[in-house]
Amino acid sequence: MLALALILAAAPPVSKAEAFASARQWEELYLAFAAAPPKDYGAPDRKKLAVALARGCQALEADDAVMAYSLGEKAAQFEPIADALVCVGRTGTKTDQKSAAETALQQGHKAFPKDARFPLELGRLVLSENDFDGAVASLGNVPKKSPQAKEADALLKKARAMAAEGKSAKSGLLALEKDLQRRQDDASRGGAPLPEPGTPLRPGQAPTRTTESSSYESSVDGEGRRLRANAYFRFRYFNGQRDFGQRADYEGKVQGALEESRLASKRILGTARESPTDVILYSKQEFTMHHGAQAAQSIAGFYSESAIRMNDTAEINPQNQSTLVHEYIHAVVDEASGFHDERLPTWLNEGLAEWTEWRYEGHDEGPPHVRKALQNAANSGGLPSLVEMSRGMLAQQDNPGMRYAMSARTVGLMMKNGGADNFLGLIREVGAGQSFNAVLQKRYERDLPRLQEDIESELKSR
Repeated sequence: MLALALILAAAPPVSKAEAFASARQWEELYLAFAAAPPKDYGAPDRKKLAVALARGCQALEADDAVMAYSLGEKAAQFEPIADALVCVGRTGTKTDQKSAAETALQQGHKAFPKDARFPLELGRLVLSENDFDGAVASLGNVPKKSPQAKEADALLKKARAMAAEGKSAKSGLLALEKDLQRRQDDASRGGAPLPEPGTPLRPGQAPTRTTESSSYESSVDGEGRRLRANAYFRFRYFNGQRDFGQRADYEGKVQGALEESRLASKRILGTARESPTDVILYSKQEFTMHHGAQAAQSIAGFYSESAIRMNDTAEINPQNQSTLVHEYIHAVVDEASGFHDERLPTWLNEGLAEWTEWRYEGHDEGPPHVRKALQNAANSGGLPSLVEMSRGMLAQQDNPGMRYAMSARTVGLMMKNGGADNFLGLIREVGAGQSFNAVLQKRYERDLPRLQEDIESELKSR
């Protein structure tokens, strides 16, 4: 009884919190109640403490998001009132506590379904994470007559546009990668024989650099087409009659974007492509004719048949820059495999590109909404099978977003356990004709079912 009395005596009185709040002494308020256990207060007092702490969160939101988040988090511990949960959502987003912010906003939306602030802030959060479909769903729940309706409508229009663009890109990629299954089938039958010495190589297979210089030099290729090249890239037009001088501004942007992609590969994987990467420049009309109108409106470029094919239509913006990092990694993989990337499991090739794109964007294990989706799938037994994702295009399979994410997290686990050199060594050996299962066992002491168990266990433990 004495110990209990001492504990209760140590709990600061509610009146102290109300006094600090009235005086706007927010730091003192937090310090006084940061360690106070909610169980030491009755329900009415917990509500009063939550109100006082939430006021502090709202007051400091613009000027000190870190302290505001701490106040809001403590307020929600005392009583998950709407003001506290909204403030945790807003300040958590600002302080990169996005997982906690999303949880608070979802909790608030469930507890206070008529409060329009929750779907608005949740929509804003998932939109910032490029979950456009999730943003559309959340923002659509903001009542039309609420004070938040105007802001929600503007964000909803943006989310719908980005969602449509993403669907167009996926649709375009289906057509652009349609030969993957054929090449994998050829590889499973032993593949085509290696070319005889002296046989002309297909684009991208040059064994030596065009030049050691990082500056671009103009020349003419074997078919009379204008060529601009340096040690890393070889640019030419899809239409050999076009002249580089006609599109100097666009070409400069493309060169800068691809150089950024090359440096990202060096920084994240410790390597980049050694032979020059062929870059084919399409006009808007040419890209539309060969790859469809939807792809022409949304895809900055893609890697296919040993060349990155650039769309003159697409703007080089941060989203498209991340896409080019992804596509450049496919060029690195193709070279590392001896230009036999069809011998690699699809999940490994796409997973490395997706994982590198995540790292480039600052997400070691994927954006928060992707991490949560993977964890939920792991806990419910709904993760895709690595065996099923070994062949064919992921974009043509059920729930492709989940499959890309699962592939990337598996690659991330392999990187963590073996490093980039070991992973690239696996690519080289499989590309040279060794069995993937045998190389996986040798380098990681795992077979594919065991690797599946490893990634499921890791995701469940998060």
